[in-house]
Amino acid sequence: MKEFYVINADENHGVPLFFDVEWNPHLPEFNQVLENPSRDMFENIYQAKIDLDAFYGDAFLEQYIVSSDFEHLCELYDCNYFSVPLMLELRKGVKVNKSYNLFFVQGRYSILDVEKSKFVLMNEGLLRPEEERQGMPVVYDRIEEFVVRSGVYEDLFYCEELKQMVCSSEFMCGYFEKKLIGLEFKKIDSDFTYAPWG
Repeated sequence: MKEFYVINADENHGVPLFFDVEWNPHLPEFNQVLENPSRDMFENIYQAKIDLDAFYGDAFLEQYIVSSDFEHLCELYDCNYFSVPLMLELRKGVKVNKSYNLFFVQGRYSILDVEKSKFVLMNEGLLRPEEERQGMPVVYDRIEEFVVRSGVYEDLFYCEELKQMVCSSEFMCGYFEKKLIGLEFKKIDSDFTYAPWG
């Protein structure tokens, strides 16, 4: 069975986690927590002015920006995604040396084995009438023991339970072999706990 890792931004690689971006044209509105964006929502090319003096790295998943090198890794592992060409400009009109794209993963899976895992659900709809609670997504208050169900074969996807990107150990090894930067990985194993509210 595959091993999986939660993907986070590497706070120590030198580019801030969050930075101001001026998009031209404006990006469409979407909420990846609820559903994936579709390619037809986007224009054919975008320009982004980033309020930084330097910009390097290969994956800024919170901002949906990846380098062509990261995209090539995704192609190697046959990941389900789409990308849109992106022209980047820094402060004072400085151009970026690397090629970047907007990047949207389309793989989306629930991977928690609910029979073998230990978790607490959050009932966000308690204050709503019963008829309004139907169809609300399951939200986990805490997952003490996250056991990955069998039958998960994808190498990069959005995890429904964690509301985050997850990858396989093979994908992570490919990332390090290509010497890409910008991400860190946390293994989903017996020591892994999901506690988004602290």
